Amino acid sequence: MSMELLTQTQAMYFASLAGGIAFALSGFLVGARNKLDWMGLFILAFLTANGGGILRDVLTDRPPSILLSNEPFLVAFSVTLIAGLLKLHHKDAIENRWLFVLADAVGLVAFAITGSLVALEIKAPFFGFVTLAFLTAAGGGILRDILVNRVPDVLHSGFYGSIAIVVAIAIYLLGMAQMVNHASLLAVFVGALLLRLIAYRYRWQLPKL
Repeated sequence: MSMELLTQTQAMYFASLAGGIAFALSGFLVGARNKLDWMGLFILAFLTANGGGILRDVLTDRPPSILLSNEPFLVAFSVTLIAGLLKLHHKDAIENRWLFVLADAVGLVAFAITGSLVALEIKAPFFGFVTLAFLTAAGGGILRDILVNRVPDVLHSGFYGSIAIVVAIAIYLLGMAQMVNHASLLAVFVGALLLRLIAYRYRWQLPKL
């Protein structure tokens, strides 16, 4: 394995880890506000962080990553325990704090890229890229919201799921041009991350009826 590939893999791992922690915290907060018990809090944190990857792996006939490592369980358990002990659910609008927003955006983009790379690996058509990127990035949040009986945030949160689709389109075009490499993936990551943060800062929304 080349040093460049190793660095790229490590960078994507840490980006996914940061996003997974933010997603797990999001699941914990939603569960706490719906007055779930500790088991419910853990399940919601775990599914929010890992549900998208599970859906992706099931659709592409791959062993789900949660079955190959203890890390997803440990991350969700640690986030649930620490957030509960610190009573983060009592803090006002923690989801709007800059660190949470940044980690969530990093995770969104990283998960969308991993979904797109799986699509590239299986030579999926265009809508396969879009589906896998979207589900990997937003699938956990959708499962979280379904479990607590509310309309999934991704259906009315403006430029969120849209970012995953932008990432899918970019990597699909790069794949067609045979230009998927460390530099191009870094450019996609940085561009999509900035787009998400700008959209959040200026509250961009898609048109509604």
